[in-house]
Amino acid sequence: MIILSATALVAALLAWFLGQEGLDKADKWSSVVFGSVGSLAIAAGALFRLWQLGAARRDGQEVALARLAEAQREQWTAEQAARRIRDPWPLNVRWLSSARAQAVSASWASVRGKPGGGSVDLDGVYGEIADLLERDDVPRRLVVLGDPGTGKSMLVLHLTLELLQRRAGHGPVPVLLTAASWNPVQPLDEWIATQIVSADGRLGRTVPAPGGGRRTLARELVARGSILPVLDGLDEMNDEFQRAALIGISAAAAAGRELVVTSRTVPYEAAVRACGPIPAASVVELQPIAATEAAQHLADSAAMADTRWAGVLHHLRAGASTPLTGALSTPLMIWLARMVYQSPRTSPDELLLAEWATSRVGIEEHLLEHLVPAAYASTQTNIGRTRRWLSVLARHMRAERTYDLAWWQINEIKPVPAAQLISIAYVILTALVVNIFSLSAGASVVFADEGLSLLGSIFLGSWLGVFVAFGRMLFTDRHHPRRITWRGLRSLSLVAGLPLFLIGSVTGHPANGLGLALSAGLVAACASGAEVAPSAVSPLVALAKDRAAALLSAGITGATEVFLLSFGVSLAQPWPWLGGLSVALAAILLSAWGQFVLATLVLGVTGRTPWQLLRGLDEACDRGVLRRAGSVYQFRHGLLRNRLATLDDNSKI
Repeated sequence: MIILSATALVAALLAWFLGQEGLDKADKWSSVVFGSVGSLAIAAGALFRLWQLGAARRDGQEVALARLAEAQREQWTAEQAARRIRDPWPLNVRWLSSARAQAVSASWASVRGKPGGGSVDLDGVYGEIADLLERDDVPRRLVVLGDPGTGKSMLVLHLTLELLQRRAGHGPVPVLLTAASWNPVQPLDEWIATQIVSADGRLGRTVPAPGGGRRTLARELVARGSILPVLDGLDEMNDEFQRAALIGISAAAAAGRELVVTSRTVPYEAAVRACGPIPAASVVELQPIAATEAAQHLADSAAMADTRWAGVLHHLRAGASTPLTGALSTPLMIWLARMVYQSPRTSPDELLLAEWATSRVGIEEHLLEHLVPAAYASTQTNIGRTRRWLSVLARHMRAERTYDLAWWQINEIKPVPAAQLISIAYVILTALVVNIFSLSAGASVVFADEGLSLLGSIFLGSWLGVFVAFGRMLFTDRHHPRRITWRGLRSLSLVAGLPLFLIGSVTGHPANGLGLALSAGLVAACASGAEVAPSAVSPLVALAKDRAAALLSAGITGATEVFLLSFGVSLAQPWPWLGGLSVALAAILLSAWGQFVLATLVLGVTGRTPWQLLRGLDEACDRGVLRRAGSVYQFRHGLLRNRLATLDDNSKI
């Protein structure tokens, strides 16, 4: 209403002005006025549209952040429940800026960001860790150190959930990541963005970047500081990667990036001696759990009528420094004690009376070794067999110096590599023999007297497409899971088809060139255009994506070979179908999923792992022996992996 009134008033004033100027000048003035008004309207419209686009972009980013925050909250709430951190209540782990923490920290002036800055009191407990990142006297950069099993992962998991709970509308979203999956050759921001895209593929769409280029929305969010990375387990990298990672993290911190890092104390001390501390970051170290708190936690975990823990609880409450109080001073060992002695048929008193209980190391090794029997005690599972195949995996992981068990790397466990070589020989032989035979079968069509016909060009293009597809699958990295994307299909179809179209056009046969380009491009792209997939939200999701890509490749190559062979052999005979099946199997064997299936068959036949390995791994996660970390599995703790790796096939439980 106001706009209409203002418009009417302006129109009335303009009419009065033109009347006063006279008819001879009205035409000139009207041109000037209306031209100016039109220009201003166009400019205003353009500015309004730009404002709308900017607002839409900002709104889109806020929606993406809210969606990511909700996904993080859902994922880590479920993980917290799976780890039984709140059962019966979270252990009150204490953290402080200890002497060891200060020895690997930057100066207080660097931490506080001002010259001559004095020391800051950094001391708190489990429930106060989020408060540390909201203080005004320290930056939102934190390094959490501790000995094995002291609760670093548990603490930052709580930190992530607490920051998500407190997050304001435009605040950064904390994203908990496994540092061991980062290859520091890749810049930190790029790796973080890749991990975020794996959690939500919608964040992979591109948006304008500074300088006129484009980058993914995830990379844009990282660059503008809308992501707070929480990097858990820096010590799980090898020594070289640790140093490179520390350099990358230090560069990010110096540029103002907010982040949280966890590491075992000793490896971090070695990395800092080699590369220097992370600038402007607070460093705290986790402290042992008090024996009285361990006793209270064990008492509250047991049933009210369960008196089996009486002797252990009395011993812990006495407060003396003994092997048992030392062993049960970490959240990991307290949890293991609960798991190992959860059955009413067990006696916790052996923690005091057994021969192995005379040392802290003996108690810890006993708890680690007996986790698997305790976890599977309520099932019909053969515990000895389960322990053996878990030991096979643990030994392989320790030999590879990794804490990640990736399903696409199962084929590296002996004796699978020998079978893998046989499968690759089969692929090469099949691809060569079937393709040569199909080309000779259709030679009469391709090399007709009147020259290359349109049908001949489609035949030849399809044959070239299969040839290109197998070459790409053989000589590119096929050891990682892949996924089907329009970008991958489009790019490979252009790479394979465009040169053929140009050749046909230059030689004066554009129709044949088009037939060659379309058939070769489509076959090559659909058979081998899948891209290496980023880390997925779970191992099963990663496997499903790679299986879909493998089955598409097998279907396309197999159907194409049937089509090619049909030119020389009747489809009523079995040979075209056998050729198509042979090629389809070869395509599957060139996928990560195909090699995984082959590995499970070989390991199952030799008795090294169960036939249904994925089901066994998922059950181990449900029982607390393993955990899922994105696309990979991990043992509940590195100490458990190391202990299982030391057990041979004849070890007693």
